[in-house]
Amino acid sequence: MKQENRAGSFIVIEGPDASGKQTQTKRLVEWLRSNEIDNIDPREEERLIRSMPGNYPDPEGEQRVDDSIEDGVWHLSFPTYGQTPGGRVVDSYLKGRLGDRENLSLQEKVDIYAADRKQFKTLMEQYISRGGIIVCDRYREANLIHQLVGFEGEAWNEKLEEIKSVDSDLPDADEVFYLDISPEEARQRMSEKEKDIHELDDEYMKASNLNGRKVAEHEDWSVIDGERTPEEVEKDLRERVSRIVTGL
Repeated sequence: MKQENRAGSFIVIEGPDASGKQTQTKRLVEWLRSNEIDNIDPREEERLIRSMPGNYPDPEGEQRVDDSIEDGVWHLSFPTYGQTPGGRVVDSYLKGRLGDRENLSLQEKVDIYAADRKQFKTLMEQYISRGGIIVCDRYREANLIHQLVGFEGEAWNEKLEEIKSVDSDLPDADEVFYLDISPEEARQRMSEKEKDIHELDDEYMKASNLNGRKVAEHEDWSVIDGERTPEEVEKDLRERVSRIVTGL
């Protein structure tokens, strides 16, 4: 549902690794910009751009992201990697510079990612409230997908609520779309990719994939079949997002 007192919209794209999040976020942003659906004043957008942390957005300096803010649509990705102070901490963690994943506590891992998002809290709220549209490739929901791996039963439910509370002060998405693919499909798509410490662990990747599907159902996200062609997934997302941003 569209949040009250918002002139703009906030869309989140989630899914397991290799599900096509980056591709679909980019295509959705391009489509929204071409249709001029936003309501934000260009002067207000420029003011907010000047308030961004670090060198954000700087996609030329950070090849792993396509973030940009223009024509009333903010293409936002997490982690922000080398563009911001918070993103650089996540980058260090993913490269193993903070130690092995198993040697860090759940709270430490959750906080590393949360700090990256929280540096944008006020700016996100302002952009949406003034009529801009945010399309985000991974958001706070990603912590649920990855950090609940290894928990079962009541412990899973308890940790889910605990992790959600860390980011509860951030803006809620109008809709979270989960691009669902099987572990086997994910492994095949990632066969030629340079991998971080998570992606090098096949068992962890499979577990996080299956856990993501469980979380999506529990949290009532909109599940999209990500194993179709990119064009079919794009068409599906456009139709659903169109109803959200236009209110029809």
